[in-house]
Amino acid sequence: MTKVEYLAKLDWYLRKLPKDDYQEAMDYFREYFDESGPENEEAVIAELGTPKEAARDIISRLLDEKIIDADATETPKKWGTTVWIASLAVLATPVALPLALLIFGVLITILALGVALIATVLALAVAFIISGFYMLFDSWSYLSVSYSATELGFGLGLLSLGLSLLAILAAGAVFRMAGCSIVHLAQKTVNKGRK
Repeated sequence: MTKVEYLAKLDWYLRKLPKDDYQEAMDYFREYFDESGPENEEAVIAELGTPKEAARDIISRLLDEKIIDADATETPKKWGTTVWIASLAVLATPVALPLALLIFGVLITILALGVALIATVLALAVAFIISGFYMLFDSWSYLSVSYSATELGFGLGLLSLGLSLLAILAAGAVFRMAGCSIVHLAQKTVNKGRK
């Protein structure tokens, strides 16, 4: 990249600045290149970084100066600049705040679904246990009517008790899986925070 190309790109990035600040920044870079000489253009470009990086540095330095000036002299114009910057920061939150609320809502929904699933499976287990014992004891009342009806009732009672055990095991597996997922997510978050 040559000096002319570098200054043209820098000019494009700095156009948004107020006229005085823009002119001062462009004059600074032109003088810097002129003082270094044509033979050192590549070294100067390497030292300054890309035009975008140089523009970012200038803009951030100017913003810092404006904030420091606003703090040092609390004139209405300077105070207005500070309020303007603060309002821009507040206006940026409508993007971040709903996104954070959405993520929080999704996490709460997943947690609620997990709790509901475990509660449902446990309720099913309790229902199978109650109906299983009822069928076991009720099957003896059919003994006077039919031997096969008694066997059917007894078999259905045992089946219901078996299903209750499966439901309890399923609830335990879901609970264990949810616990491991939460621990894994917490470890991942902590490890990401350390980096």
